[in-house]
Amino acid sequence: MGASSRRRLYPEQIASAYAGQQSPQGAAEAPAYPGAPSAAPAFFVPGAGPAPATSPSTLMQGQPMQGQPIQGQPMQGQPMQGQPMYGQGQGQGQVDGLTQQFGQMGMAEFQTVVLNGRPDLAALDETPPAMRLAPGTMCVAASECAPQFQRSTLNAVPRTDKLLKKTRLPLGLLVTPVCADDDVAVAPDIVRCRRCRTYINPFVAFTDGGRRWRCNMCGLSNDVPLTFDYDSATQTQKDRWARADLRNAVVEFVAPLEYMVRPPMPPAYVFLIDVSYASAQLGAPGVVAQTIRDTLDQLPDADGRTRVAIIGVDAQLHFFQMRTGAEPQQLVVGDVDDVVLPAPSDLLVNLSDARSSLDIVLERFGAMFSNNHGVGNALGPAIRAAQQMLGGIGGRIVAIMASPPTTGEGLVEPRAEGRDLGTPRESELLRAQGTWYKNVAADCSRAQIAFDTVFVGQQAMDVATVGGLARYTGGTLLHYPAFMAGRPEAVRFSSEFGQHLAGAAGLEAVLRVRASKGLRMSAYYGHFFLRSLDLLALPSVDPGRCYAVDLEIDETLPPVVYFQTALLHTTALGERRIRVVTQAVPTTDNAHSVFHHADQSAIAALLAKKAVDRALSARLEDAREALQHKTLEILGAFKTLCTQASSGAATQLQAPRALRLLPLLTLATLKHPALRGGNNVRVADRIAAMSLVLTLPPETLLQPLLVPRVYALHELEPNVGLDDGSGSVVMPQLLPLSAEVLAPRGVFLVYSGADAILWVGRDVDPSMIASLVGEPHVQSGVFTFPDLSDNGSPRPGFELNMRTNNLLRALSLLCHGMWAPPMFVCREDGDQQVRLLLAQRLVEDMDTAAPSYSQFLNQMRDKINRGSF
Repeated sequence: MGASSRRRLYPEQIASAYAGQQSPQGAAEAPAYPGAPSAAPAFFVPGAGPAPATSPSTLMQGQPMQGQPIQGQPMQGQPMQGQPMYGQGQGQGQVDGLTQQFGQMGMAEFQTVVLNGRPDLAALDETPPAMRLAPGTMCVAASECAPQFQRSTLNAVPRTDKLLKKTRLPLGLLVTPVCADDDVAVAPDIVRCRRCRTYINPFVAFTDGGRRWRCNMCGLSNDVPLTFDYDSATQTQKDRWARADLRNAVVEFVAPLEYMVRPPMPPAYVFLIDVSYASAQLGAPGVVAQTIRDTLDQLPDADGRTRVAIIGVDAQLHFFQMRTGAEPQQLVVGDVDDVVLPAPSDLLVNLSDARSSLDIVLERFGAMFSNNHGVGNALGPAIRAAQQMLGGIGGRIVAIMASPPTTGEGLVEPRAEGRDLGTPRESELLRAQGTWYKNVAADCSRAQIAFDTVFVGQQAMDVATVGGLARYTGGTLLHYPAFMAGRPEAVRFSSEFGQHLAGAAGLEAVLRVRASKGLRMSAYYGHFFLRSLDLLALPSVDPGRCYAVDLEIDETLPPVVYFQTALLHTTALGERRIRVVTQAVPTTDNAHSVFHHADQSAIAALLAKKAVDRALSARLEDAREALQHKTLEILGAFKTLCTQASSGAATQLQAPRALRLLPLLTLATLKHPALRGGNNVRVADRIAAMSLVLTLPPETLLQPLLVPRVYALHELEPNVGLDDGSGSVVMPQLLPLSAEVLAPRGVFLVYSGADAILWVGRDVDPSMIASLVGEPHVQSGVFTFPDLSDNGSPRPGFELNMRTNNLLRALSLLCHGMWAPPMFVCREDGDQQVRLLLAQRLVEDMDTAAPSYSQFLNQMRDKINRGSF
């Protein structure tokens, strides 16, 4: 036998093979330019000696890479030593070698877990799985795309549609272009690809000595503008590598005139306030008017252009003419069949100029209609009048209703829902009556008019029909069924409604998502009007508003794929801006890598939004079954592709560590009022819950809305509820969402964002209750939690009260202050209704609507073993 032709490969050669480089035995590659570092293995292999500059620790997006440019030195047309070589842009090497090595090394991110016992709720606060990009993917070390702006359901995308279908995992994006209190860098000028119109970003590559740049989306080479490295204002050369659009994955551009079809619109608000007998009985006109008056100083009006109008609505329309320096006048229009504005001007007034008149109207508004006995609601005619006011400029129509539209166009017929709840006929109640409101929403969307619809009181108002105004114009739907002036629900309304009005919303916006070749956007979810196949019309973009996108793979993908979201909008200051969010995600041919780099929070949020969308267009039962079926498919595919029990029955249900909470999140979604079974969820409550699921980002949707937080207040650690020294409050340990943890001698806080429940055991020490609320005994029911501190300092004997208030404020900040949840006291032996509310929040326990968490796991395991899904 002759000598074998196969030769042993040493670690350095293996690393070179993974990186697609030549063996070290071959001719050494000359430096790319004078002073350039020698080529190094793309990936670090254990045993190959000290880790080079491109070890796995540097593969995270945003970490310094070999060849990072030197800052503060002007460009002279050629790369300097320490700068990346032009043409070295995005990495062309495969990333599968890295993922295979990590899988063989058994690292934590590739662990398989057995689903039994209690779920690890703390995992909901973890960051998404890391995306490991090859060196050179960025043209310069830049900040990565923060998940609160945009996150992919898969942080290692299957390279082919065949592999994606094998894994059964959903591929999609969750985009929140405007986050609360965000601080985004502003780029000096706009540079875009000639072919696909992608904005320049950290993932492009410079070629031809820096005179051209290659688009990371379509690969086209574009000329670098002459002003790219030159500051015309100071007439000095700029540092290319310090540009905001190359340094940041999230950036804003000030839009030039060619991005405008008209001057930027001013903020404009038309309030349609129900003043009918039903509304007056609740005291709504006075509470609404006072809330608006208290919020006027917080409305965006830095440039003095904000406009406001007030219209009272019953069977007639009550306009208010507010001239500067004159007493305001009420103008009543009784003919609502063909509405004509009663005055040519001074109905939609400048907030600054007519502030005194506006204050007078709002101050008298409640008393003006407190004894109104007029029945009927001419909402449709009121909308037509508001359209006439805003037709030339756009704006926001805020409709506050306590009764259904019964007069003029847009009236709705009453629908008896009681006997249909919990039956297949309930799905019909979730669909709109006719198309009038959807057609109006489409017209208003073209005119850049958004709707906010606010429903107060218990009367049936056909929220499914009227709520379409908000859904198709990018607006907000709010619902306060227990509203009554002077009660906690009215306080909650004033806080949340005022917070919503004061938010810095983007105006007259359009949103477009671009993706690499081979990827296609197939569906969108949220509040918007789809103007074309890939363009979302958004007359209003509120902070924290999330939009979900379904993606499909049409052809084999490159080693790295890119997603870029562009939001063209007008700020409250009247400035036209473009916010651009760019994200790079590696691809893989390895099913293990796909599963272990899945983002369970993004997947659960996307599946919840898809289920709600299906419930609104098909049947509730279909939506529930589709959600459960998808979770079964994912875990079944993982069993088949990635476990040893691929073909036989398994005694335990297994999942990748990255998806260990997916069953719990699925069960929590099924138990949420948006999809909950049974006959104890009113249609209006369900529609309001569906609106939240459709619009909230994953960070707020999953916890606390779907998965509440449970804390034991009677055994807080000494530092819990106090400042940690950095301005944050130390939070207690999360407890399981089960009644088993509720000890008779304890006091527990259950926080879901929409409400907070204080559970009090039957054997609790009265002195502890006194330290918490100031009294030794509390009764079940709605409760206003007191603040017994002395200007933030604890009073003797009431330390627990101060620490609990700190926890409640910290929890509110986690939700960006969007909710002012009512507090309920639930005694162990107290009111049955409050105990039922608590039971619905404890999603790990069995109830009438769905099984317990352990039962749910067993059901899924059995179905997967049988293949019956």
